[in-house]
Amino acid sequence: NWEAFAQWFISGQLLSLSSKKTGYEYGNGVFALDVSGVEVSWGSKYGFSPINLNAVDESTFNHPTKIFDVKYVGTFNDQADCLDLRATGSYTDQTYTQSNDDNIKIWAEQSSRRHSTILQGKAGCGINLSSYGYGEIEGSSITGVYAHRITHAKSDNWNGCGEGMQPGGEGYGGLICSRSCALASNSKGLVDTEISGVYVPEILDANSISRVFALGVNKQGYFCGADSRPSSDFVTKYPIQNIVIKNSAIYPEPGCMSSIFDDAGIIEWGNPSITFFDESSSNTKICDFEGALSMHENPSYFVCGFSEQADAEKYCMTTNGVGSAINVEYNIVNGANPNINFPTCGMKAAGTTATE
Repeated sequence: NWEAFAQWFISGQLLSLSSKKTGYEYGNGVFALDVSGVEVSWGSKYGFSPINLNAVDESTFNHPTKIFDVKYVGTFNDQADCLDLRATGSYTDQTYTQSNDDNIKIWAEQSSRRHSTILQGKAGCGINLSSYGYGEIEGSSITGVYAHRITHAKSDNWNGCGEGMQPGGEGYGGLICSRSCALASNSKGLVDTEISGVYVPEILDANSISRVFALGVNKQGYFCGADSRPSSDFVTKYPIQNIVIKNSAIYPEPGCMSSIFDDAGIIEWGNPSITFFDESSSNTKICDFEGALSMHENPSYFVCGFSEQADAEKYCMTTNGVGSAINVEYNIVNGANPNINFPTCGMKAAGTTATE
């Protein structure tokens, strides 16, 4: 019944707007759409967000949009993502969003998300970079993410400890994820993007984390359809470089190791590809790593991406000093070094290998 389907599809859109007109000024930006002080609820199970600004008509993708003081609540079902903004240079600030699927989804260049309070269910990621590889993210920033409620767990189908290397793989989700399909529409890859100020409280074991981050290419995964699409839909080289995750504290003990992966052997890893502290304010020569992504407390520990536990015990760090455990796993089919940059004392770290 296409008539009934069309009525449901249109009626379920909570906030769907497109515009090429510019003139709404804020800070240094001029926006085609400005939505402020709005609250919507009960998102429908679409498979994408019922809130979209310049996200449907490709001719509007160069006309940035702005959201301020918007609340999206009551979304307990999956497949009702949050806030789709497809236009380059789009901006959100002071948002409050509840989603049982992907919450902060960045898939436009020069996007800026500031001060986002999120309630995160188990089906999606708190922060999804590139929306499975369907969008570019170069020059984007995410500042201040307050996940007051999150229910990821290691037994979850989508965000647990499982792998996603096989067709239909269900792993490779987490608080911060990509699950990129390496599509030709996202040929720039994951580059030049900064995430800062992510905060997840423990709240007497009410909150649970599986993977803190899961980043890479999952071409054979559930969302990509690699077996049914022509090879021209995919790139043969996919850069990941200059991603920074810093000034962030995750207090619940993660149930799984974080993950760096490439099931197609096509990633061009930057040097570094991903950095987990604030390089500009650190003095690594004296083991001073400011703004490092931390996990747990008393003591807190930091990202430790060695492949040998002996190296972790000798060089990785906690707030009590040197000596930690591996907390990153690698599933990279061609065995390449991903060159991640994490706090170490006494050894220069980069991915799966390191040198004195």
